[in-house]
Amino acid sequence: MRSKIFSLVLILFAFLFLTAMGGKGGGFERAPRVEKSFSVTVTDASGNKISGEKFSWEGRIHFAGYLGMASVTIPFDKIKDLSIGEKKEKKVKVTAHLRDGSEAAFEIDADSRCYGEAPFGSFMLMMEEIKGIAFK
Repeated sequence: MRSKIFSLVLILFAFLFLTAMGGKGGGFERAPRVEKSFSVTVTDASGNKISGEKFSWEGRIHFAGYLGMASVTIPFDKIKDLSIGEKKEKKVKVTAHLRDGSEAAFEIDADSRCYGEAPFGSFMLMMEEIKGIAFK
């Protein structure tokens, strides 16, 4: 009797453990379609660089974040490059160097995603995984 209960508990534990290993649906297949293609070079936190086009943030061609209590939106057209700081309370500090020579600093959700198309295929990175983005 004891071995049957132990076997049942073991099977139940194995079932729960194995079904929890699914992740987030197996990744993604391609970058979202955007109405305008932006070419970028993305540097990730480990220093790797990916050059690509059809770049988007959450499928959009602008960044949306927070400046204090205000919500801000910065179109890619205005950005020369972006520097991303460290994660703090589910947000990352971002400094946008704009094409007119000015700067805009704001915070953005750390788990928001950037997508693009590289010569090898599609790529996706969360904002907390990115060190910088240079728009071409």
